[in-house]
Amino acid sequence: MRKSIVAATFAAIFLVVGAVASFAQDAQKSPVGVERVIWIGSDGFGSHYMNWDELPNLTKLRDGGAWTLHMRSVLPSSSAINWETQLAGAPSEMHGYRTWGSKKPDLPPIYVNENGRFPCIYKVLKDANPEIVSTSIYSWDGIGYLYDKTAVADDRSVKDDPAVFAGALEQFDKNPTFAFVYFGEPDGVGHGIGWGTPEYQKMLTTIDDYVGKLLAELEKRDMMKNTLILFTSDHGGTGKGHGDGVMEHMEVPCILYGQGVKPGEITDVVVHFDVAATIAWALGAPRPQAWRGVPVESAFQK
Repeated sequence: MRKSIVAATFAAIFLVVGAVASFAQDAQKSPVGVERVIWIGSDGFGSHYMNWDELPNLTKLRDGGAWTLHMRSVLPSSSAINWETQLAGAPSEMHGYRTWGSKKPDLPPIYVNENGRFPCIYKVLKDANPEIVSTSIYSWDGIGYLYDKTAVADDRSVKDDPAVFAGALEQFDKNPTFAFVYFGEPDGVGHGIGWGTPEYQKMLTTIDDYVGKLLAELEKRDMMKNTLILFTSDHGGTGKGHGDGVMEHMEVPCILYGQGVKPGEITDVVVHFDVAATIAWALGAPRPQAWRGVPVESAFQK
């Protein structure tokens, strides 16, 4: 009798452990077959100044992917606030970053994890899969204050956008599951010369060229299979500034291309805190309760 009880107990334990393991495995399985996400960010790339005829590579992503020019920033429509909002899946009232160049939360975050931080996409992915390789490269050092670097395998702050491109190729050689590639332009030209000026429009074409070259390098490395490409910005601008509650400042493009994407214009509401939620969902990672973003599921094949 005692042996039967022991055997039954172990059987029950194995069933529970198996169920937990199965649940954990299912939680990390992409609902749309995505195995890698490459997120390309371009600072100050406002929707109101886009001329598709001058942007062949972004047009390729648009025509083969899902897109909207009406993704909206949070207020104030400035950089650190809105990149953090995209990285952290929640608005500034929750993550606490409230100024253009915040190096730490200006408000106490409404929730912090075991590392004392509001959960970012890097930590969420790392918690879901400790073996994940994530990378980040950026030409504005303000980006590096916005997320938990302990969850990033290769984190680089570089001097300019050409260095971003070169460094991203080195990071691609590590075959990352998640890569964030941040270009500081056209924000610099916007502040220096003005949004919508010929110089600004030319810088949009430079960013478009980087997008095309990154895609070509991914193809060369056979890294496009089962990969989701995401292109976003943080804000637009008028004159030589931004930060106000006007559409020229607040509306930016969001383009998704690649594995599982359903081509066409996105008609659902999309806001900045949906970015992290979409990345997590696409890679099969559970969303933290503290996040308020939702995945843009309508952009994907059912």
